[in-house]
Amino acid sequence: MEVAEARGPQLVFKLPFREQNVGNYRLPALHGGVIGAFMEHSALLQILWNMESDFLPKVIDFSIDYLRPGRPETIFAECEVLRQGQRVANVSIRTWQSDPAKPVATARSHFLLSRPTEQTA
Repeated sequence: MEVAEARGPQLVFKLPFREQNVGNYRLPALHGGVIGAFMEHSALLQILWNMESDFLPKVIDFSIDYLRPGRPETIFAECEVLRQGQRVANVSIRTWQSDPAKPVATARSHFLLSRPTEQTA
């Protein structure tokens, strides 16, 4: 995974095609887990880019809608931080391949931003 482009505060992420990312060789199509993990990591990196933190936010929930099969080629992701408070961030993620107007999948996610408190015994 790499950053393909920076559009101000918004990044475009790129996952180059690799043969081992194919989940269905009959179609062929990228594995849905690869697409989902790529989207989750893109959202996490977008939050880190926005907030300059020294700890990783924690995923609270992640909901994905698969819209088209991912063809065996490079896939891109763009994230929009819809709301970022002191404790929680809400992120929208969209992936596509050759045409940004034809998304492969979209997702919504919430991340916990506050530093975990230490347990005292």
